[in-house]
Amino acid sequence: MKKISLLTWLLIAISINATFAQYEGKRFVSATAGINFSNQNPSEFPSTNGYGYNFYADFGKFRTANRASGWNLSSSLGGGKSIIYNNGKTDINSGLTGFGVGTGYFWQYYKHFNDKLGIFGGPNINALYNYGKSYGSPNADSEQRSNSFSLQFGVSAGAYYALNERWWLTASLGFGNLISTTASFAKTENTTETTRNNTFDYKLSPTITVPSVGLGLRYFFKD
Repeated sequence: MKKISLLTWLLIAISINATFAQYEGKRFVSATAGINFSNQNPSEFPSTNGYGYNFYADFGKFRTANRASGWNLSSSLGGGKSIIYNNGKTDINSGLTGFGVGTGYFWQYYKHFNDKLGIFGGPNINALYNYGKSYGSPNADSEQRSNSFSLQFGVSAGAYYALNERWWLTASLGFGNLISTTASFAKTENTTETTRNNTFDYKLSPTITVPSVGLGLRYFFKD
């Protein structure tokens, strides 16, 4: 009986390892996306609203059964209609308030618990561009436009559940930006003058944000 049980467990282990080995060489694309809308309609003030989206995609390949790497792309945008106060008067500002794009490279290391469930994590390096527009406070007599360029080195972790051989459901578990450098170029304009402000920031902040809730899908291409 012991020999039969041992043989059974050995066959199961061989089967699971063979399943994991099939990941090697597989190419995939992962994506997460979010859209948000908001609206406020107070009785004593004009109505305001907001909108935005964020999108993140990975294009990678399993180098071994437990290691993958590849490129990522990201994009975000925000805008809407808001109240501003200009020389004691109430005005409405509408339009884009900011957007960003980025690209980078990632390395991921996997722990497969079985043929359906596993976790992964690893470092990444990203280059980002962000544009923003804002108004002075408390009076909107000045408009500030800023452009920033960032280079970040961080880590991230997630989990997956295999729906079938082509599709995974993924979830983020945590992330952190360990090293970040940012160059910002801002211009402020009002009715009397224009000023420019250029800054360069360097941050070393080994902190991890856990949990980080986010769901996405991964698709494996055919060989």
